[in-house]
Amino acid sequence: MIWKFTSIVFLFVLLLSGNLTGQELLSVKKSGFIENESSRKQAYAFVKEAVALYEKGIGYAPHSLNLFLRAHKLNDNNPELNYNIGVCYLIAGPKEEALNYLLSAQSVNPDISADIHFLIGLAYKYQNNFTKAIVHFKMNKELIEQNNYKEQKELLPISDKHIQECRNGRLLLGNSTEIELQPIEGHVNSEFDEFNPQFLDTCLFFSSRRGLENDNRSLDDQKFFEKLFKSYKGENRWNEIQEEKHDLGDNVNFTLFSKFDDKQFVFYSSNSGAGDLFLAEKVKDKWKIGNAIKFINEKDSRESSASIPQSGDEIYFVSNRKGGFGECDIYYCKKESETKWSKPMNIGGDINTEYDEGDVFVSADGTKLFFSSKGHNTMGGYDIFTCDRQENGVWGKPQNLGYPINSSDNDITYSEDRDGVFYFASERSGGKGGFDIYCQKIPEPVVEEIKEEPVINIPVTIPVVSAKSDSIAKTPERQELIEEDFVYRVQIAAARKVMEPKDIFNRYKGGEVIDHLFVEGWHRYTIGEFSTFKEAAKYRDSCGVKDAFVVLFKGGYRLGLARRPFEGN
Repeated sequence: MIWKFTSIVFLFVLLLSGNLTGQELLSVKKSGFIENESSRKQAYAFVKEAVALYEKGIGYAPHSLNLFLRAHKLNDNNPELNYNIGVCYLIAGPKEEALNYLLSAQSVNPDISADIHFLIGLAYKYQNNFTKAIVHFKMNKELIEQNNYKEQKELLPISDKHIQECRNGRLLLGNSTEIELQPIEGHVNSEFDEFNPQFLDTCLFFSSRRGLENDNRSLDDQKFFEKLFKSYKGENRWNEIQEEKHDLGDNVNFTLFSKFDDKQFVFYSSNSGAGDLFLAEKVKDKWKIGNAIKFINEKDSRESSASIPQSGDEIYFVSNRKGGFGECDIYYCKKESETKWSKPMNIGGDINTEYDEGDVFVSADGTKLFFSSKGHNTMGGYDIFTCDRQENGVWGKPQNLGYPINSSDNDITYSEDRDGVFYFASERSGGKGGFDIYCQKIPEPVVEEIKEEPVINIPVTIPVVSAKSDSIAKTPERQELIEEDFVYRVQIAAARKVMEPKDIFNRYKGGEVIDHLFVEGWHRYTIGEFSTFKEAAKYRDSCGVKDAFVVLFKGGYRLGLARRPFEGN
């Protein structure tokens, strides 16, 4: 993945992170929403306006969300409205806020949509509740397979990916580092996306998709075009930001990546082909774009996210050119003379994966490589990884930077300032909105005042803590297995009104306990609890009810008809 943050790239991010690209909202019927209450007519107007804005593109999802929430104040029990609010929260954030609305929609109508458990799984994942997230991702898979939802088949491998990320997340969360983070101070972050922090001496450059209402928007997602800003470090925080001017025009994404030599810098521009790397220099407070970097760029591919160590004898970059391991891979070139560079070489399959590698940063001394990836043992979308250069010059095995640097959401564009303090962008909750830039929190120096005080001998009891790491590590797995038990039951009757005991007895004269469940206006009566479809089907055929059938339940949820045995994984 190329973190130049054009609209197309952001759509890919949504697709791979939660498959919300093109996510359709549910129709909110006027008759069911108003229900003869005139006070809700204005609320329904908000619903219609919200849907119209949402259909323009994800850039309008925050506006849609605000309108849906205004309607929700007047009718908070409509399942379709709650579903739509949940979808908008998953896109616009804060993503963990989606959970209550999705659960509310599902409780009123368990069959509200084929993807409801997938969305609930995402919401649990963004709350770091990985075990419950796994359960719902598996429930989503079971619904798709049992009911043969052809349009939802694409969610099967994506659900598997999320399940593995949740398992990785449990391990990484349990082994979190003591590093402290903080959002970058000052006015750098906004309600829009900020990312790609880069440092030139004492100046911070970063990219942002902020804009005013009348500014130009991308046709792909209706977000504002990416712009380059800078800020200087004050005494305690970054000063007021300034937009950087360039000679490319307005409707173009323009990103600073690395210093190339004493005068020139490496930039990305979407104004050329699929996106290329260019050299640029500052001329009278305006960036002047120079020549394309010919030894890197290819005609039909997109190149970006370049980084050069202080020595200047290597350049690392990301490209989606043919022949890689995944959609986008990391490549590098070596300087062979003052004017000649080697041909691009793939950094190899130990670092590149079948998934996307998103951006790359090499330390000033050239001994450490940092990159974003959806592969390896990521815990959520893109994680940041690092590897050390070995004595023979080969890069070692990538290591996940762990929690709290990585989160259950996308974490990207790692960089360091000249003092070695690191910065990166994250889509996690708790920021101002979208992607925000975070940095390493440097502890304040502690000055201890020495005082002479009387010595008091107090007996201290030190508790002995036995090593329980193995049992603690296994607990989530056991809990997951407990929560993932599927139960097959035999449904013997369904009616719009509650059935009398004598009517039920006329249908079923066996000895099994009859469970009564009211779902979507139907009173459903089931018997038995079987661990396999085969056992349930055998009892169905012998229970004496000709039109009985097998139904699958999970954690109290009625998932639907079971037409064949579920082969769990």
